[in-house]
Amino acid sequence: MLTFLVQMRVDKQKHIIEQFGENANRKFIVLGGMHGNEINGVEAIHNIIPSLKKKFDTSKGQIYFLKGNVPALERGERFLDQDLNRLWLDENLAQNHQSIADYLSLNILHELIVKDICQDRFDNCFFLDLHTFSARSGVFAIPACNQKSLALARSFGVPFIEKLSEMLPGTALSYFGRKGMTSVVFEGGTHQTPQATENLTAGIWHSLAYAGLVDAALPEVSQSRKLLQQISQGLPHHLELIYRHKLNQSQNFKMEPGYYNFKPIQKNESLAVQNQHVVESPDAGFMLMPLYQKKGSDGFFIVKEK
Repeated sequence: MLTFLVQMRVDKQKHIIEQFGENANRKFIVLGGMHGNEINGVEAIHNIIPSLKKKFDTSKGQIYFLKGNVPALERGERFLDQDLNRLWLDENLAQNHQSIADYLSLNILHELIVKDICQDRFDNCFFLDLHTFSARSGVFAIPACNQKSLALARSFGVPFIEKLSEMLPGTALSYFGRKGMTSVVFEGGTHQTPQATENLTAGIWHSLAYAGLVDAALPEVSQSRKLLQQISQGLPHHLELIYRHKLNQSQNFKMEPGYYNFKPIQKNESLAVQNQHVVESPDAGFMLMPLYQKKGSDGFFIVKEK
């Protein structure tokens, strides 16, 4: 038992990039690398730490910067056996899957966030989950299904999408949102591009200021908000999910080229080929997260303005 507890402490430390603050009345968790091929979130965290060390007033709260799927990050793969961001379900957390790397990351992160950081109290915790995508362009935010999360997502000034968290069971976003935590996914751009890291860095600064953990008058905050405004010009602002094209591992799926986030699409438009059959759009709207990578649980989503 002692050996297990020691190993758990060692494993938890692998997920902690940095932590700041003394006041436990307000806690902000920023997580990068939930998917191992999405390194920009971790890069953005490292970008912000030097300035934050100089300018953070530790009496304002606590900030935790975490890594997600550490083994997958080390191999540069989205996941090893199972998508970590589809495993956040009570039935998975109740079982012991210590031999499966992605489940082990789930258990460690759950213990770290729920027990160690939030201590089973979620009304004073914020959760910002940093992601990127395989398509080009189109930064956006996804709120959990509660009003505090919706308010944070709206505040970025980038497009934000309702109903997506409810349609994706097993995400950390939906899990913490159901517990009442202010939880938002921030999608910063195309995988492994400098612009995505810059966008995610801006998203962190804005979020920390929104939560009252850093001064909104800081140059980093004002510059970040200006960037978010610039990259969102001409894009729809408030959207909702109307269709999810779910995949399983046995399906041979190939997206047609040329699609990107918020590209307008028409009903019955040919979007992809799956198992040698053409996949047509069931409705008109805007394309979201078309799949242009080998691993993924979803081929694409369709959203419309709300």
